[in-house]
Amino acid sequence: MNSIQASQIMGGNGAKARKAADLYPTPPEVTVALMRFLKLPGETVVWEPARGEGDMVRALANCGMAVYGTDIRDGIDFLTARQPGNAPAADWIITNPPFSLADEFIRHAAEIGKPFAMLLKAQYWHAAKRAQLFREIPPSYVLPLTWRPDFLFKERNGKKGASPIMDVMWCVWLTPQMQGVQTVFKPLMRPEKLT
Repeated sequence: MNSIQASQIMGGNGAKARKAADLYPTPPEVTVALMRFLKLPGETVVWEPARGEGDMVRALANCGMAVYGTDIRDGIDFLTARQPGNAPAADWIITNPPFSLADEFIRHAAEIGKPFAMLLKAQYWHAAKRAQLFREIPPSYVLPLTWRPDFLFKERNGKKGASPIMDVMWCVWLTPQMQGVQTVFKPLMRPEKLT
């Protein structure tokens, strides 16, 4: 792998453009690991506002959640919406936001005021421009995954490909309006069996 390919995968500008709307389907084990950590009661109403092809929606439903998935491609822009379309108000917001809009997704979810979780690149907080965001809206938990998920799992269609090189983490905000939260760092193990 050359430096252009590595830069593109890590979110830089490379020879190939990123996928349209930053659409990288979330492998089910990524969502299951979060849900095993959160231990939310069954039928918790979860809004997944960047549904894409519905992979996270299915994983959340398989974990017993009442899930409402929306997507900008269906006319519901999370950055202007206050709840999932005509659905009841959500108890939680859980999503893998487009990387280019992650800051805006975090700010908007905090404005809504419900607990939320966002899947982010592991180096997300390693930028000076995000220090203010961290001070304003500190996550309750930073949960790095102890494996590298294969975000191209659908394209490979079961075939072995190059090893994924992108590290990701869940960031969870239990009290999004509260400043001065003591952030807890806890690595998540890969689930051996999916729900």
